[in-house]
Amino acid sequence: MFYYLNGTVSHVEQNLTVIDVGGAGYACRTSLYSMANLKVGEKAKLYTYLHVREDIFELYGFCEQEELNCFKMLLSISGASPSMH
Repeated sequence: MFYYLNGTVSHVEQNLTVIDVGGAGYACRTSLYSMANLKVGEKAKLYTYLHVREDIFELYGFCEQEELNCFKMLLSISGASPSMH
């Protein structure tokens, strides 16, 4: 659904980054690797994966396409689920 978000980092906390895109804040679950490259107030582009289930609607964001590809590959393993704890 979303390929990437391109905007300004407005908030960062453990495993979560909020990107302001045209006045809307998108909360993205983010890896420690990606978070190390993000700073509040600076422009950022996050490649995204949208996880949807009946009780979950979560957006995951990664600074590099390769990291997103690895995340998707891990999800293809039987029994694996997206979680960044």
